[in-house]
Amino acid sequence: MPRSLVIGNGQILATFDDALQMRDLYFPYVGMEDQTGYGNVHRTGVWVSGKGFAWLSDPSWQITAKYRPDSLVGESTLRNDKLGIEIIAEDFVHPFYNVLIRNFRIRTTDGNPKEVRVFFNHNLFIYGDKQKDTAFYEPYTNSIVHYRQTRYFLIGGDTSDPVKAGPTGQAAGEYQSILHSKEKLKSCGISAFSIGKANYQGYEGTWKDAEDGELSNTTIDQGSVDSTVGIHCGVRPAHETKVTLWVCMGRSLDEVVDLQQMVLSEGQERLQSNCHNYWKSWVCQTCKEFGSLSNELIDLFRRSLLTIRLHADNRGGIMAAADADIMAFNRDTYTYVWPRDGAFISLAMDHAHYHEVTRRFFEFCCKVQTPDGYLLHKYNPDGSIGSSWHPWFRDGEAQMPIQEDETALVIYALWKHFERTQDFEFLQEMYERFVKKAGQFLVEFREERTGLPLPSYDPWEEHRGVFTYTVATVAAGLHAAAQISQILGHHTHSERFHTAADETRQALLFHLFDEEHNRFVKFIRRKDEKTVEKNLTVDASVVAIWTLGVLPVTDPRVISTMRQMKEQLTVQTQVGGIARFTNDVYHAKTQLNKEITGNPWIITTLWDAQWTIAQANKTSDLEPARKILEWVAKYASKTGLLAEQLHPLTGAPLSVAPLTWSHATYVETVLQFIEKEKVLLK
Repeated sequence: MPRSLVIGNGQILATFDDALQMRDLYFPYVGMEDQTGYGNVHRTGVWVSGKGFAWLSDPSWQITAKYRPDSLVGESTLRNDKLGIEIIAEDFVHPFYNVLIRNFRIRTTDGNPKEVRVFFNHNLFIYGDKQKDTAFYEPYTNSIVHYRQTRYFLIGGDTSDPVKAGPTGQAAGEYQSILHSKEKLKSCGISAFSIGKANYQGYEGTWKDAEDGELSNTTIDQGSVDSTVGIHCGVRPAHETKVTLWVCMGRSLDEVVDLQQMVLSEGQERLQSNCHNYWKSWVCQTCKEFGSLSNELIDLFRRSLLTIRLHADNRGGIMAAADADIMAFNRDTYTYVWPRDGAFISLAMDHAHYHEVTRRFFEFCCKVQTPDGYLLHKYNPDGSIGSSWHPWFRDGEAQMPIQEDETALVIYALWKHFERTQDFEFLQEMYERFVKKAGQFLVEFREERTGLPLPSYDPWEEHRGVFTYTVATVAAGLHAAAQISQILGHHTHSERFHTAADETRQALLFHLFDEEHNRFVKFIRRKDEKTVEKNLTVDASVVAIWTLGVLPVTDPRVISTMRQMKEQLTVQTQVGGIARFTNDVYHAKTQLNKEITGNPWIITTLWDAQWTIAQANKTSDLEPARKILEWVAKYASKTGLLAEQLHPLTGAPLSVAPLTWSHATYVETVLQFIEKEKVLLK
């Protein structure tokens, strides 16, 4: 299920589904240690006196998930006419403090006063699994604490209109409001709680205990546990009652207790204001003029920047996606740092002037680079090596389990970073820590006879060979290494990298352009010393030959290649868009044919827009690119999140949503559109 809301702060990342149930909770790394156990539901439910109970997933709720504009504060509407209430849900993670806050503003819709009990279930999988955990009621702070080793989660809450606990059958409107009686409390906190077994020997969890409106107040359990807290409040006509839940996250009990004290001292209103103002200032510091683009496209641009930042860990790793539902596909996720994705995302963020995000990514790459200079398939956000399906040994021979573009593109992105920042000191540091070894690897990892890179895996991670895309990235990476070396005065290295870049570019033109078909092929594969097999599959990734500057957009070979790519990869349905390559079966939901050669991808369709922008000679030439941007906005979620790919018949999101690379490509395309339009209007 695509995520409707994603919130975080670079150490925490939380996602919510269409029913505003929390589905993923990452801490202390963005994308690492999913404390929900990869997509398990943290339920939220409401009991109303005389009306009954409903979890937010119940069909009786009408839910509209939204963000506050230009912010990472959710502002969603939930209405349940059966219960006679409406809720405005404000969900956010503080940008500095590791606290997730859910503030529910509750109103009555039938004109009657009522007692309301809001229940929050937390089924934590601490360290990503379900064992050896403890959950207990902490009486001095009136909170529930889950912990294991150095991971602590304190769950607390409060309400603006607390009520005394009364019998379940109490009639609507007969509750006793503490705030309006002689009994005054400094902080009511949580009203009830239940702790018990979950996901173990048939135990479903303490959430079942809430469905009658009462909790058992069990105080501790260990092993495979969960907890549910209830906050009891009164709701009066023409009055808004606030129910606030917070989850404080840290590495010790003292840390989370201090965080709760901070929440109580500051108040959720001030913390929410801090969060909103911070992210609004952050996202509005970039592009101020958007030319002729509509407000809808501008809003998606800013939402994309915020979404990218959410997926960037404060220690440098940029996660591909947080949507853990992809686990159902192959028991693995996209919660990794792919250097390729990170490089393309860094190019977009540098273009938008968010250099602090990209600097941390480049430093991350320095830390994970192998002694031989290359980067591996993917990494966990803490820098450890991620899972992989690239073999080290195949067909009786050892082989490098890499995608060479992942090393080359980081060098290319570093050079582009310098062109925008002119930060010589950082460039010198990166040269010594990364570029020198990475550039030398690119030089050496080539066939001596042809100058082509040795075989590696393609950007889609499905085949091994020598790809047009990969050769283009290597040529661009070597050229960037040469430029970096030259500007820093390392002339010997500069000459070596320049020579290798020229040789690689010439090898690309000689070996990978097919004269008969008048286009670049997908890849070649050597069968023996004399025989080379050409794979003529039309593949969108060949755009790298011009997007990275290996050949100009005016080159006839580029023009012919792009024309054929668009003709053969355009999805001929009402949805439209561009597929990755012909006969792409990944997440295919329909029979593939000439009309539907694969699912349309956001990234590849935006590459087509970038091609249109690059070729434009007058403002009217930009209209097809504008239509593609509008197409992307049309198939974004209602909260502005972009999937990896779409169903070719319905346009429904497929695979993960959001995908960080999709958002980065949208940002890059918008900036290119604005700049080209400005030039053409002069």
